[in-house]
Amino acid sequence: MRGRLEPRRDGNPKALLLALYLASLLALGFLLATAEASEKTFLLALVAADAMVMGALFLWLAGLPEKLFYVLEGPFLRVHHAWGQRRVHRSEVAAVVPTAYALPLFAWGPKAEMPGYYRVRFRLRTPAFPQGLPVEAFVGARRGEGLLLVLRDGTGLLLNPEDPRPLISWKEGA
Repeated sequence: MRGRLEPRRDGNPKALLLALYLASLLALGFLLATAEASEKTFLLALVAADAMVMGALFLWLAGLPEKLFYVLEGPFLRVHHAWGQRRVHRSEVAAVVPTAYALPLFAWGPKAEMPGYYRVRFRLRTPAFPQGLPVEAFVGARRGEGLLLVLRDGTGLLLNPEDPRPLISWKEGA
C-alpha cells in the first residue's frame, strides 16, 4: 500500500503575504520618491535588496502549507512537514482513534503555526485520557476532526487527513 494523504486545511496565507510584500515595496518606493538626489542611489539599492530578500522569504512562507502531507508506504507512515519528516512504523501504533480536536492557543515547546500548517506539541485531554496525552500535532486546520495515533510509548500523533479511511485501514494492516 502506497498513497499520499493531504490534510484538511483552514486556509493559505498566500494573499496576505503577497499584500505584505507589495506594501513593503510601496513604502520603500514612496521613501525613494521623496528622497533627496544624494540618497537615491542608496535607497534604490535598498528597494532592490528588499524586493529580492523579502520576495524569497514570502515565497518560502507561502509554500509551507503544501509541505505538510502524509504518505503511507507499506508498514510505514511518513509525515512530511516543512523541516523534515517523521516516520512511524505500524507496530509503534497501539490505536487509531477518530477524535475532534482544537489546538490550544498557548502551548509550551516548539511550534509552527500559520493558516494551513500547524505543528504543535501539547497535552490532549479526552474522556479516554483525562490526565492528558502528550501529543504532537501535524495538522492543516486549527480545529476539526482528526485521527489520534496513540503510540505504544505513551505519546500521540494527531493528524487530520481529508480522507481518514486509508490511515485506519493502514493500521489494521490491510
